[in-house]
Amino acid sequence: MIFEIVKNSHFLQNLFIRIFGSVHPSIEHNAAKIGMIKKALFHCELENIPGNYYEFGVYEGTSLLAAAYMHRRLQSRFDRQFFGFDSFDEGFRYFNENDRHPFFKEGDFKSSFVKTQKRMRRFPNIHLVKGYFENTIAGKKPDGTYGTQAAVVFIDCDLAGPALIALSFVRPLLQPGTVLIIDDYWAYKGSDTLGTCGAVNHFLTENPGIKLRPYYGYGHGGTSFIVSKV
Repeated sequence: MIFEIVKNSHFLQNLFIRIFGSVHPSIEHNAAKIGMIKKALFHCELENIPGNYYEFGVYEGTSLLAAAYMHRRLQSRFDRQFFGFDSFDEGFRYFNENDRHPFFKEGDFKSSFVKTQKRMRRFPNIHLVKGYFENTIAGKKPDGTYGTQAAVVFIDCDLAGPALIALSFVRPLLQPGTVLIIDDYWAYKGSDTLGTCGAVNHFLTENPGIKLRPYYGYGHGGTSFIVSKV
């Protein structure tokens, strides 16, 4: 009955258009991003995937905090740790001219490391790593500090350079069932050699033993994969 009323009412249809159209796409995307993280964590519970959560590109910590919160709500049997990597106070910076994009400006995406730490204070299993990936993890392998297995890896650093560094860093942690979430996958006009898509393709070329299966797309340009083979 409600469907029939809405179907025959231009007023209600117009009202929906105004309400839905007033929501900024960035809000839609961020809401879908949190929903994607929830799916990933639930998948890991259903499939009995051990390991930690790794997020590369934290900004003010909303998605990282959401991940830890949803893990708690799931009453998981796994003692997962949540690691967030970001430059924080330093903001956005290009290390490679091939990464240039008109939307991503140097100096943008600055966030207070101290304030973000305070925001996470109710979750002792959240750990923040401050600094550009080029300085903190490039060419390194994760030691025992970061655990030995990844359940979820979220790449939200926009550019090919840092995304490839992040993927290379977590390579030893990947296992069958790991969920790999990639933000801005369709940026750079859909190029498969630039941006985070380019980083994924480059990583797979360098690591032919790793196989990914498409999982869910989300928001405006985000996608995800499940590691099926390492």
